[in-house]
Amino acid sequence: MTIPGETTPRDEQQAARARLVVATIGFAATVVIALGFPGGVRIVGPFSPLGGYLLVWLPLVLTLVIVLLVPSLRPMAPSAVRWSIRPIDLLWGAAAGLLLRIIVSSLEVLSYGGLPATAGNAVPLATADEVVYVIVALLSVVLIAPVIEESFFRGLVLPSIIGILRGGRWIAVVISALLFAVLHLLAVATVAQAIVVGVGTLLVGLGAGSLAVLTGRLGPAIVTHVVFNGSILALGLSAVTGGTGVVIE
Repeated sequence: MTIPGETTPRDEQQAARARLVVATIGFAATVVIALGFPGGVRIVGPFSPLGGYLLVWLPLVLTLVIVLLVPSLRPMAPSAVRWSIRPIDLLWGAAAGLLLRIIVSSLEVLSYGGLPATAGNAVPLATADEVVYVIVALLSVVLIAPVIEESFFRGLVLPSIIGILRGGRWIAVVISALLFAVLHLLAVATVAQAIVVGVGTLLVGLGAGSLAVLTGRLGPAIVTHVVFNGSILALGLSAVTGGTGVVIE
C-alpha cells in the first residue's frame, strides 16, 4: 500500500528517466554545436581562450541548471552520487589523476614516438592582458572544464542511469565514460590523436566514474579531472605553451 505523498521506487525511476532525457538533449546539442562550430566563437582580448569552450559548455551548464531548478526533475531519494566533497577526496582524486596521467602519457609516447607537447613556445607575460590571458587559459583547462564536465557526466548522467536500472552501477560508469570520450573525439584530426584522446578520455571517465560510485560523492571525480589536466603543467604539455599533449578539457 502506497501512502499518499510517499515516494515509490517507480516514481524515482521515472524522475531519473526524465533527467536522462534532458541530459541526452543537452549532450546532443553539445555535439551538434561542436561539429557546427569547430573553432568555437571569436573573443577578442585576454579572454579569447574561452572562445573554444563556451559553445560546448553552454548546453551542458544549461542542462544542469534546468535539472536543478525544475522540481519534477530533482531526485526524490538520495542520489547514487551526491554533489559533495570531503578532504579524503583530495587524496583519492590526486592519486587517480596522477596515475591516469602516467598511463595516458605512456600511450602518447607509444602513439607519437614521444611527448611532442614538451616542445612548446614560451608565453610572453609582459603586459596585464597577457597575464590575464594565461590565467584564463589555465583556469579553463584545470578548473572550469573539470567542474562542468564532471557535474554533467558523473553528477547527472551517471546517477540517472543508475536510477533507471535500479542499480547497474558499473554499466552506468561505462556508459557515462563512453559519452565523455565521444564528446572529446569530436575535436581530433588524425588517427593517432583519435587513439590517444579516445583511450585517454575513456580511462579518465572510467576512473572518475568508479570513484564517484564507490564514494557516493562527486568530489573525487572532479579532483581526478583537475589533477589529470593540471599535471600537464609539470610536464610542459599545456596547450597554453603551444603544446599538443592530451588535455581532457
